[in-house]
Amino acid sequence: MKRRDVWVILAVLAVALLLLLADSLFRPASPEAGLPTLTLSNADSLGSGAALRDAESYLRIKQGRAYYDLVPLNGPGEIVIRQDKGWENVIRIDKNSVVMHSANCPNHDCIRQGMMTLDNIATRVFQSWITCLPHELSLELITREDAVRLTQGNP
Repeated sequence: MKRRDVWVILAVLAVALLLLLADSLFRPASPEAGLPTLTLSNADSLGSGAALRDAESYLRIKQGRAYYDLVPLNGPGEIVIRQDKGWENVIRIDKNSVVMHSANCPNHDCIRQGMMTLDNIATRVFQSWITCLPHELSLELITREDAVRLTQGNP
């Protein structure tokens, strides 16, 4: 190996080390420190956070890498999620249906994804998901069987 080859290898290693260091310094803080505020209207009739009631479907809300409690879709209600930086998403739910009613994200793609029901998840582009990428928020419509499996610790 020539002396010039050694210098090239050392330069590549130095650049790789600088990139790793820059990645760790400039990585945005993860939202795992705490979930944003979630407000439920009709919380008593929906039974969020309580033992799973008999519902045909449930809403699974994911913020960043963390999940909220499952919300049974027993009847009409509204979920408002407020995050730091003034971000807000309003989710309207009904028996076995979910729709992102409003969001203050720049592109509103989550609103354009439309209503999600047990009947139409097979024909939707994103199937059982509604996602707001700018707010790192995902909504998943799951069946009772999937909800029971999740609460028993089987992902």
